Amino acid sequence: MAPIENAETSLHERVLVGALRARAERGRLTAEAVVLAQGRLQTPSPWPVGMPRRGNGGAGFPNAWRVARRSPGLAYAEGYAIEEDGTMSRHAWCVDRHGRAFDPTWPDGRARAYAGIAMATGWVAAVQWRTCSRTRFPGVLDMTVQHTRDADRVLTYGVPAPDLLLLGRPLPAGPLATAAPLRREAGAPELAA
Repeated sequence: MAPIENAETSLHERVLVGALRARAERGRLTAEAVVLAQGRLQTPSPWPVGMPRRGNGGAGFPNAWRVARRSPGLAYAEGYAIEEDGTMSRHAWCVDRHGRAFDPTWPDGRARAYAGIAMATGWVAAVQWRTCSRTRFPGVLDMTVQHTRDADRVLTYGVPAPDLLLLGRPLPAGPLATAAPLRREAGAPELAA
């Protein structure tokens, strides 16, 4: 497969995907590996006028879920976002059919790139029901939900094809630039060099 890296792939997107690959190479079942296998790049976009109001800054997964359920034409997306300083975070946002990411939690401009999986709302609701995570939704790819309550289904098999929405651009293939130093994910141990 020829690399898809081109002028449309920004440095932040290349750094984000490179960091996901480095983490996924550890050989464990991880959210990073699922995003690499099924994810797409979505373009950060300003919050549109007329959309439901943004939510609390510390509740990205419930905020994205609430907006996706209430906004026709938007899907719930979950994966990773990178900020200007290289901080990478597991995060959730909404995405439209053009691959534009609308973040109901972070202010416009905070995220420089998004790499994630857009999912059908009916399937996300079924995962919440099955894992008893509807009242305090930590996300589909949350390790606690997956390891403790969902028998690693999503980490092992990914999002089922009928519920996987291919919104955004394919992830770049091949070696990626990692010129910008990455900071550790909030709450995660330092990555070994």
